[in-house]
Amino acid sequence: MSQIFKNKISIHILFSFLEKINCQKANNFYIVDVTAYKRSIYINALSGFLEELKKYYYSSKYIYINPETMNQNKFNTIVRQICKYTNTHYEKILRHDQSKYSVMYRIYFSSTLTECIHAVDVSTSHSCDDGILLTPNLPVEIIENTS
Repeated sequence: MSQIFKNKISIHILFSFLEKINCQKANNFYIVDVTAYKRSIYINALSGFLEELKKYYYSSKYIYINPETMNQNKFNTIVRQICKYTNTHYEKILRHDQSKYSVMYRIYFSSTLTECIHAVDVSTSHSCDDGILLTPNLPVEIIENTS
């Protein structure tokens, strides 16, 4: 039982929202970052998504989905809550640029993390769709990993 959700929520609600806002997609994960958040506001999709979530959240937890106080951090919190509740794997990646940082999430929609790692040929460097360079034999730090 969840202390946040009163009714069972499907990960497909999040995935259909990410598709609606044309969220960047790699081989087996969505990339949720500040661009996705801003795009959802620009095309007026965020308020509908938050309204849809009301039937799943307890009324005492509406603070998470209040459109008037919504910001990037609260949006990220909603994404994490849905992923944790549905046991959907995600990774949190911090990007640093000119002494500022931004948070990016990889929300996996198929296969497990192990399969994703094994799909990469470790003998050469690879560039992912999200601009992160994967280089063999270098340590990789996963800031937050849920499996």
